[in-house]
Amino acid sequence: MFCSNCGKPTNIADQFCSACGARLASALEERTLDAFGPMGTGVCFKRPSFFTVIQKNDTRISATDRRICGESSFRPGTLRFNVPYSEVVSVDVFGYMMWKVLWIQYNHSGKLLEVSIMATPFNAEHITRMHAFLRKTHSAP
Repeated sequence: MFCSNCGKPTNIADQFCSACGARLASALEERTLDAFGPMGTGVCFKRPSFFTVIQKNDTRISATDRRICGESSFRPGTLRFNVPYSEVVSVDVFGYMMWKVLWIQYNHSGKLLEVSIMATPFNAEHITRMHAFLRKTHSAP
């Protein structure tokens, strides 16, 4: 778990961050584990290819203890995608041109959907962390 104020690691039992003193979320609240963007990010709703439309620099990506989601930076509060971990079917990480891509397939209302979260080399470590978290904690293939 990380402090939502300063990003430093914290223990799950802590009520306050030992680094900055900010109040930490309770066990009932959704906790943000990692977040990045909108600059240096891209999102598309299939596996990226030459003819895929990639929406760049307009989505803030968040991984919480319950889901991965993308919020529009042009319309705050509007989710572009929302993937609860319980719906994840498969994940993959790969390079596409200069991007590092986290590709997720998930079930939603009986449909198999997909989203690709893309990061420039500047944000690539976030893709690696989100992929490791998905594989370790949620047993996605």
